Amino acid sequence: MPAKQEDVEKIIATVPGFQRQWQEFVKESEKETSPQWYLVMGGLAHYLVEKYAQEATGEFSDLFASVETLLHKPDPELENLITVGLLEDIQNVASHRDFGAAPFLRWLGPRSLVVWNEINAYMKRVSDWAAKQEPRREAFDVEKALSQVENPQLRKIIESMYRKK
Repeated sequence: MPAKQEDVEKIIATVPGFQRQWQEFVKESEKETSPQWYLVMGGLAHYLVEKYAQEATGEFSDLFASVETLLHKPDPELENLITVGLLEDIQNVASHRDFGAAPFLRWLGPRSLVVWNEINAYMKRVSDWAAKQEPRREAFDVEKALSQVENPQLRKIIESMYRKK
C-alpha cells in the first residue's frame, strides 16, 4: 500500500514555497489511479537543492523536523518514500552542484542521519560492484549528457537518477 497522502502533506506543509508545485501535482494526479508520490518527492528534492544554492534555507528546519518525525512511524512505504524519493534524490541532485550533499547534514535528525548514511553506504557498494564488472557496452556519461541537455525537466530527471562521481 503506498504512503498515505496525509503523511506526504505533513512534509509539504512545512515548505510554503513549494505549494505551487504541490498544487500542480495534486491537479495532475487526479488523472492517475494512484498518486505518484515519488515524483513529488523528487520535485521537492530539486526545490531544496535550488533553495540551498540561493542561500534560502528558512524552510529547511521545519521540513527536516517533519521528515524526522515521520521516519519514526512504523510505515515501511513511507520510510521508503522518504529514503528513496527525498533523501536519495537530494544527495543525487546536490552531487551535480559545487556544494554537494554534505551541507544538508546539519538539518538531519538522528533517524534521518542513519537513513542518509545508509543511502551513502549502499551507493558506495553499488559503485564498488560496478567498478569490478566487465563493461558490456560504453558506460553512460552523466556529465556529458547533462552538458547537452537543454530541456530543464529532462535535466531534473537525469540529476535525480544519477549521482555525480
